[in-house]
Amino acid sequence: MSGICGIVEAGAQLRPSELEPMLCASGLADDHRPHALADRGALFGVSPRWKFQSIASRNGVLVATSADLCNLNNLVADVRARCNWSGDSVAELIVELYGLYGLSFVEKLEGSFSVALWDAGQQQLALAIDRLGLETLFWTRDRGRLLFGSRLSAVVAGKAQVDINPAALVQFLLHAVVPAPLTIYNDVDRLEPGTMLLFTRGEIVKRKYWDLNYQESADESTAYWAEQLRAKMREAVHSHWNDCEPERTGAYLSGGTDSTSILAFSSELQSPVNTFSIYFENPRYDEIGFARTAAEGFHANHHEKCLQAGDAAEAIPKIVDYFDEPFANSSAIGAYYCARMARENGVETLLAGDGGDELFAGNERYASDKRFALYHSLPGFLRNRLLKPLAHLLPSEGFLSLPARYIRRAELPNPQRMFSYSFFLSQVAEQVFDRDLLKQVPAASWLNIPDSHFHAAPQASSELNRLLYLDVKMTLADNDVRKVRGTAEMAGVKVRFPFMDRNLAEFSGRIPSRLKLKGFEKRFIFKEAMKGILPSSILHKKKHGFGVPVGYWALSDPEMRSIAAVLDEPQTRQRGYFQPDFLAHIKHMNASYPAYYGEVMWVLIMLELWHRRHFDGAAAGARELGAAHAF
Repeated sequence: MSGICGIVEAGAQLRPSELEPMLCASGLADDHRPHALADRGALFGVSPRWKFQSIASRNGVLVATSADLCNLNNLVADVRARCNWSGDSVAELIVELYGLYGLSFVEKLEGSFSVALWDAGQQQLALAIDRLGLETLFWTRDRGRLLFGSRLSAVVAGKAQVDINPAALVQFLLHAVVPAPLTIYNDVDRLEPGTMLLFTRGEIVKRKYWDLNYQESADESTAYWAEQLRAKMREAVHSHWNDCEPERTGAYLSGGTDSTSILAFSSELQSPVNTFSIYFENPRYDEIGFARTAAEGFHANHHEKCLQAGDAAEAIPKIVDYFDEPFANSSAIGAYYCARMARENGVETLLAGDGGDELFAGNERYASDKRFALYHSLPGFLRNRLLKPLAHLLPSEGFLSLPARYIRRAELPNPQRMFSYSFFLSQVAEQVFDRDLLKQVPAASWLNIPDSHFHAAPQASSELNRLLYLDVKMTLADNDVRKVRGTAEMAGVKVRFPFMDRNLAEFSGRIPSRLKLKGFEKRFIFKEAMKGILPSSILHKKKHGFGVPVGYWALSDPEMRSIAAVLDEPQTRQRGYFQPDFLAHIKHMNASYPAYYGEVMWVLIMLELWHRRHFDGAAAGARELGAAHAF
């Protein structure tokens, strides 16, 4: 994405030319002209695409920021009342907020933001991103200095050497993304949501300034929580329309409860609302009927596109080019065309429905996990002396094997149980991975990151809330948000996420978990809140998801077959990650089970395409840069 970058080296006289490679790597083709500022040991730059991306310097304080703030008008009024400020950029505003509140200025910001602030008098750098990880900041220490950037490629452009982090590589294969704080490169980190990093005279300290708390209320009144939730959602959606021109603003519309709720509350402010949907001819992946029902019910100015294999083949090189570390969420293809369709129709801002599932228990896996948890409600003697011995007597395959498989999965602790469906976690590691890779990244370490999230959920007393917290950190911040924001920026559109509003998220943590998942009914309290507002057919539809039929297209379309053929090439097989026959095995299995193996194959394809576009050349360039620095 476009955004900010910089170099900090206390006491050094930094030359503007040192930042040029990072600025070039930060920008996209149609960004505004980049510019830079320096102040006694710091050199900051911005490659702006939006007006909220800016840079400023005053009284020894240097700020670079990308901050789309929902409370911007309130902050401006506050600062002007206190210090007669007359600036016009967000960076200038943050300089003033820092003067008023010190480092706690970050707690005043509402919305999506990344901020770099250099206090020359204190010789201190502060880096921070928003509470839920809507923005990104990457950073590294290199030759005595600290480099940072909104884009990973900006940081890599300033480094003397880059090497793939094998632990991050395995995480990508498990999750289709590289989760924070890792990046695909050794010694380069991504800042976690709600975190501030301080770099002071060579010392680094990270502190969490916010986290999602799960202090559940003892009040389990359905009527009370439904009414309060409805009001909070309405407030969140309305606040995200601030500063938006109605005719240049729209919403993604999948036909699910989240996107339809965004449309419903938006329609209270603006009618008609511009809406955008994509769909597929393959009925397994298509729910355009629900999107049309929502659009008709709320009188939206609706647009839709049927996505074909050729569209995917056209988009893949663009997606690989934009995402500068491996990223294999296949629904990025659909998200890109949705945003592009919006831009072609004059829309500059889209509202996205991401967040509802992870705050209010809307994913099927939460209900499935609860079914496994029932096993532990049985007396121990019954489980150990009767059920398990009987299950061992049943066949190991076919329908009669289900009891034994249920018991095996039920006895796994979470989050291991939640991730046990993952393809790579369900295989014998030695049959998939090269042995040298397994020595560097033993299987026992593979779930360290999700495990740390699961056990860190503040004040969570239920298994469900710990799983929700894990998904807020990984499914949202690491994956879905980056997909939606990235593909929108590719199309020239900015995105806002009303259901990831800080106040709504904090409110969700207080709702009793039994009202989020009541019995096995997903997002129960959300549905109660939206009764009478959403069409019943949408409110009670089976969750569909937003998958893309990449496995089927790789079998039927010549262009997609050509892209998939990258797995057959010697260059791919010689990366040294997998057993010799593994890639061929996956392609063979996709021929019979494209709905499942297509996604596995997609992860492998995107990994190889990333290598060829981003790593092979970057590694060679870094080696040349390192050699130049040696003389």
